[in-house]
Amino acid sequence: MALTIAGSDSLGGAGIEADIKAMASQGVHGAVAITAVTAQNSCRVARILPLPVEDIIGQMDAVLEDVHISAAKTGMLYSGEIASAVAERLASTDLPLVVDPVLVAGVGDSLGRDGLVEAVRERIAPLATIITPNIPEAEALTGLRISTDDDVRRACRALARLGAEAVLLKGGHMDGDMSVDTFFHQGKFLRLGSPRVEARGHGGGCILSSYLTANLAKGKGMWESFLASHAAIMDSIACRFQVGRGVPLVEPMAGVIKDAHRYRITSRLRASAERAGDILPKSWIPATGADMVFCLPGAADIMDVCGMSVPVGIRGGARCPSFGSAPRLSTAVLAAMRHDGGIRAGISLRCTNSVITWARRADMAVGTYRRRTGTGDLACWEGERMEELINVLGCVPDVVCDRGGPGTEPLVRVLASSPEELVSRIERALR
Repeated sequence: MALTIAGSDSLGGAGIEADIKAMASQGVHGAVAITAVTAQNSCRVARILPLPVEDIIGQMDAVLEDVHISAAKTGMLYSGEIASAVAERLASTDLPLVVDPVLVAGVGDSLGRDGLVEAVRERIAPLATIITPNIPEAEALTGLRISTDDDVRRACRALARLGAEAVLLKGGHMDGDMSVDTFFHQGKFLRLGSPRVEARGHGGGCILSSYLTANLAKGKGMWESFLASHAAIMDSIACRFQVGRGVPLVEPMAGVIKDAHRYRITSRLRASAERAGDILPKSWIPATGADMVFCLPGAADIMDVCGMSVPVGIRGGARCPSFGSAPRLSTAVLAAMRHDGGIRAGISLRCTNSVITWARRADMAVGTYRRRTGTGDLACWEGERMEELINVLGCVPDVVCDRGGPGTEPLVRVLASSPEELVSRIERALR
């Protein structure tokens, strides 16, 4: 179990509500001590009602006297008085502690009173196993101006001197095409970058610190917890969603949702591939076998694409679908998906007159390219040729004919929204 000491978000996108979901997604039960109740939405924070200090400490006491807590985190503490009281109570424990020094809401409104920064600096930070400020929070805590990589390293060292065992300085407020998070522990730096997203996300800081807390609660080390949490928050940001007119919400259950999608994608692909194997004429099967793929929603690379060989004449699931297989077909479908998000599936067939005739009679858009000579990464080549073909046609074709080249077999790539649609098209063609 882990304990989160933070405020409540009436929208459910940050604070206690996000913390519980983020911890649960990592397999950790979250207990809570609520510091304040907020009236907020995706556009503004309307009101903040701090709870009396004795009630906050009472929540902590009730939890700690009954269950074993393996790690704790602090989020919105709101006032110096609350921060000092929480620090005094935590000082009597030996819990790993993640400190998210929340000063401003994702919508831009202040979440703290005078005296909070000093209390976090002097009372909370010295207890921190990991402190996780963003750039403005780090500037407030250290008094430093942070605008360069050297400034980031200097700020990390200054935060560590406050007593924190490790520092995670989030780089979302820095300029540049990449957002770089910096982890500092035992005098060593680890920096991880990701492409900057266009829209901010509400709750991202709360969720990241909750991932860290959950991983520490499971007994993972500092570096391992950071790497696992960073990967998880990248998925969460990618899955952010709009619920109101303002800032979108970061998805704390992204990993669970992605795993559920993977299971459904795998099951549907296997069933469709086995059905295709039952009905496909042998003359339509390439010499190297027919592949079928199905992409996760929002797939970014081939590891988000499930593929398998169509099991012609094989029953009982002898072939296993897996993510990252069939790289050439996966790359072609990904290229199509970038232009038309509804395209998520594809199958490779032998390029014969009967297949081409079927496609044209079914009024499917057909595009053709011939493989270039030379060597290189065939999957990369496949994506480039698909992009070129789409740009020439001005649309994503339903069928792509690869006429092959020296020593290579001509192939047809049939694209569709799902593997079930691929099978349905083949069934109609064979009636």
